[in-house]
Amino acid sequence: MHCILLKTDFPAEGTKAFSLQADAAHHLRDVLRAKHGDTVRLINGTGLARDARVVSLSHRDVLLEPVGSTLELPPPPAFIALFQCVAKPSRMDWLLEKTAELGVAQLLPVLSAHTVAHLKKGDRPERWQRILDSALCQCNAAWETALEPAVDWKQAIEMMRDFPGPVFIGAIAPNATPIAQALREHPIPHGSKAALLIGPEGDFSPDELAEAIALPNAIPVSLGNRILRVETASVYALANLLAAAQLP
Repeated sequence: MHCILLKTDFPAEGTKAFSLQADAAHHLRDVLRAKHGDTVRLINGTGLARDARVVSLSHRDVLLEPVGSTLELPPPPAFIALFQCVAKPSRMDWLLEKTAELGVAQLLPVLSAHTVAHLKKGDRPERWQRILDSALCQCNAAWETALEPAVDWKQAIEMMRDFPGPVFIGAIAPNATPIAQALREHPIPHGSKAALLIGPEGDFSPDELAEAIALPNAIPVSLGNRILRVETASVYALANLLAAAQLP
């Protein structure tokens, strides 16, 4: 079944046939190659989902007719915020896709000392948002990942200090606890909040790592004996956090 993200004009109960906005119509008609009579899953990014049937397609318009009732789908098992030091473009694109597929609630790009990507503080690339939206639809989920503007290291530290939950830090450090052990010692209750900080290629600078570990809510964790690429480290750690949040 095709899936379309509608951030505005989500069809309410009682809605008759309606036209898709131009960008959504183009995607359904020209990218997904939907045909007359196909069923489409509509989502709004905040938990609502509804099926609709394609009743007409033209170069100027795509008309859908809602089918059945609106569904309220449950959110991921925990609110996970990813403080991700920005990686190189190709690695970052892949990471964004997997972030959305896993069900991360919030993505905060961090500009750290060893960040090599061409990104400025406050940037929120439209390309990144498109990748997140596409991945959400691909996995037929209904809760989107909130992409925040890029922050510098000082801002990231302040935001992590104020975060209402533990901040797990992927760290190559003597006092880092294996992540599985850390999650047994610091469980993530279902529906709670937790954050993850992952460094860039070249890892954190010594000063950055020391500052992050000194946070009162910081939990430095190791991700095994192998040196993982940035995107692998993030996905591995996120999968551990989300799996732990599903435990009774």
